[in-house]
Amino acid sequence: MTPTVTQDQVVEAANGLGQPEFSRDDVAEKLGVQVTDLKDAFKAARQAGDFEKVGEDAEGKGRFRTKSA
Repeated sequence: MTPTVTQDQVVEAANGLGQPEFSRDDVAEKLGVQVTDLKDAFKAARQAGDFEKVGEDAEGKGRFRTKSA
């Protein structure tokens, strides 16, 4: 069964990373899930303005920052 990850959990995990920028992989690892398991919640957080995209890393993966950072 695929775990259900909420928008609040994604935001809390991102804030708990203790770093100014993060990737979806970082948040998934913090929550102990696969990146695909947090897709909808991550998208909702971005649409709500909780995260902003700040660029991409060398592998082309998005880098984000919380609005509070």
